[in-house]
Amino acid sequence: MAQFVAEIPNFVIDDCKKLYENSDELLGEMTRAGAEVVLDKIKAKCPQTIRNHARLSVTYKTPSDGAINTKVYYSGYVPFSDPNRDYFTRAGANGRYYSTSKGVPASFLAILYEYGRSNAPFPKRPSLRSAIGARSAIEQAMFEAQEKGWEILGIKS
Repeated sequence: MAQFVAEIPNFVIDDCKKLYENSDELLGEMTRAGAEVVLDKIKAKCPQTIRNHARLSVTYKTPSDGAINTKVYYSGYVPFSDPNRDYFTRAGANGRYYSTSKGVPASFLAILYEYGRSNAPFPKRPSLRSAIGARSAIEQAMFEAQEKGWEILGIKS
């Protein structure tokens, strides 16, 4: 049987240890950098009415699979444009109706702008899919965050 013996320099072992100990922080910075690119692209293409409602979540680790995530989402309500209207009602997936007097949910408007409406002359105005489709810009931002993290840790790339 053949045998193989190798000596690994201590600095390589130290670098691997640093990466292992700081991987959650490094990956969090990378996902945040990618999410910031997506958020900027969404804000550049989405309508003014919902532009200020797009946000980034905190970076978190999912307990089920250990993935590091940063989400881009819409929050809040857009005030009614008609002063005589004081409620918003929509049908849910389970057949129940939901109402609110706060205004129209920004997430509802984002989906409406993205996919349009089939029963009314409201065309598609996609901003989400095109922002996520900017893969090279997202990857570039994530690689830059990775390099910055390696510099902070003192690891040579």
